[in-house]
Amino acid sequence: MQRHRIQSMLLVIASVSLVAWMIYILNALPTSYRAEHWNVAWFGYDFAMLTTLIATSWALWNRRQASIPGAMVSATFLVIDSWFDVITSNPGWDFRLAISSACFIEIPTAYVLVRFSKNAIRHSIHNAHSRAGMDALSPSIWKTPLMIFEDI
Repeated sequence: MQRHRIQSMLLVIASVSLVAWMIYILNALPTSYRAEHWNVAWFGYDFAMLTTLIATSWALWNRRQASIPGAMVSATFLVIDSWFDVITSNPGWDFRLAISSACFIEIPTAYVLVRFSKNAIRHSIHNAHSRAGMDALSPSIWKTPLMIFEDI
C-alpha cells in the first residue's frame, strides 16, 4: 500500500478514536476543576502563539513559502485561544472582554490568515502550472491533486 494511503488511514483511525475520547470526557470530567500552574499553562500557550505569529510575519515580510503553513498554524492558535478565553472566563467583565476579543480581534485575524493561505496556495499552484507550460486542472485546492505523491 502506498505511504500516503497508510497515513490517511492512520488519520481516520485517530479521528474515530478522538470521537470516542470526546464522548468519554464529556461525561466523565467534572464541570469545574481547580488547576495548578494555570498561569504557566496560559503563558506557554500564548508564547507558542506569539512565536507562530512572529515567524509568520517574518516569512510573509520576506515573501517565503513558510508564511502559508505559518498562517494556518497561527489561525488555529487564534481560534483555539478565543474558544478557551470565552469558555473559561468568569461571568461579567471577563466574559465580555473575552467575547469582544474573540469577535473583533482573534476570529477576524484568523479569517484573514486562512484566506491568505488559501489564496497563496491557489496562486502557487497556478504559477507552478504556468511555468511548466500547463493549464491548471482546477482553481480549487480541494480538487487539485497533491503532486508530491506522483514520484513516490
